Amino acid sequence: MTYGPEHIGGCERVPATRPDLLRVEVSESRPGVLVLSPFGEVDVASADVLRDATRDAVAATPRCLVVDLAGLTFCGSTGLVVLMDARREAEAAGVRFGTADGPPIVRRVLEITRLGPVLRHRETLDAALQELDA
Repeated sequence: MTYGPEHIGGCERVPATRPDLLRVEVSESRPGVLVLSPFGEVDVASADVLRDATRDAVAATPRCLVVDLAGLTFCGSTGLVVLMDARREAEAAGVRFGTADGPPIVRRVLEITRLGPVLRHRETLDAALQELDA
């Protein structure tokens, strides 16, 4: 499944043509393990796309949920709040949660805010999957 600007808030919208909008792809890397892969920017204008995707993923109650940040070009404070909320919701549902990868600008934000350890961030998707699904 793919989430994009036309699905924000569960309402159909006309797709925007801006290339910097966020879309999130959802895949099951193995049974019970979901990977969300956002592409683009997570900011106040696009955060609901990621929020909807993480909530739906948690509602599916997989064993593990990993958000692969490799496709992000920017992650502002609103994006960090969405990731923290997703971690909290996942843990409340008994779902192991983590984040992985990301370009230098996104990894730097996690380092500066010291949220990397809180989000169980790992350098690669493989490392996150191995740790969470052990």
